[in-house]
Amino acid sequence: MTRSDAQEPKVEQAVEQNAIRLRLDISYVGTRFHGWQEQPNHLTVQGELKKAISYLLGRPATPIGAGRTDAGVHARGQVAHLTVNGPEEFERLQRALQRRLPEDVSVNTIRVVSPGFHAIQSAQSRRYHYYLSFRRDIFRPHEWQVHWNLDRTAMDEAVACFLGDHDFSSFCKTSSLKDDGNVCRLDLCAFEWDADSAIFQIRGNRFLHHMVRIMVGTLVEVGRAERSAAEVPGILAGRDRGLAGCMAPACGLFMEEIEYPMSLLDPEYRSPDSPADCSADSAG
Repeated sequence: MTRSDAQEPKVEQAVEQNAIRLRLDISYVGTRFHGWQEQPNHLTVQGELKKAISYLLGRPATPIGAGRTDAGVHARGQVAHLTVNGPEEFERLQRALQRRLPEDVSVNTIRVVSPGFHAIQSAQSRRYHYYLSFRRDIFRPHEWQVHWNLDRTAMDEAVACFLGDHDFSSFCKTSSLKDDGNVCRLDLCAFEWDADSAIFQIRGNRFLHHMVRIMVGTLVEVGRAERSAAEVPGILAGRDRGLAGCMAPACGLFMEEIEYPMSLLDPEYRSPDSPADCSADSAG
């Protein structure tokens, strides 16, 4: 699962006073990547973007993503921000960036936004989908192909227990628990069922590491009658990873959408709490 509210490491970049802040909307197939975040000796989405952007700008430049998706996780709606030195660099990226990226990464749009826009800190909500298939189909690789008969009514009953504000410690990788609390607010958590497939849809203000995949694994166990829907409130209250179920595979998880305040999408907007210009933000 993505660690969507974690801070990216500070990135030093040469930024001039005429800097402008860009928003990049990105899609990628995560199968061959070791996640979003750049890591030594591993192929990552951020690493490929950094390499292409730095080449085009002639200086080191690292895009900061809204969520650090794990190895094998996909995205239709990843968002990143980047600071560039004026309109010429912006136009250069618009014109040439996609041609320097691998086929499984797409920068769908690049736009100028408010100097206060921050892909992580400005996000209001994040939406993920997890895809399940109930029949074998080699042409649908980005789904968890589940071969058990599932009790859909029990799973719908269980999933409703997650709505609202809860401490999701039981659904987080133990080593990634946060000292300042692990409460997340979910305003969407439901299955969309079809005859031979399902989409688990979830939206919240933040997500913990592996959270969605552990939730899906637990819900499938409910569907298999390995545990009951009535156990879910107790699992949440227990705040113990050992109480929840298995973790679903990465292949079915997609980052679908990140929502931001409309004001920050206006290049002319200046927030009272944001710096006067982009150059003050060394994370760029």
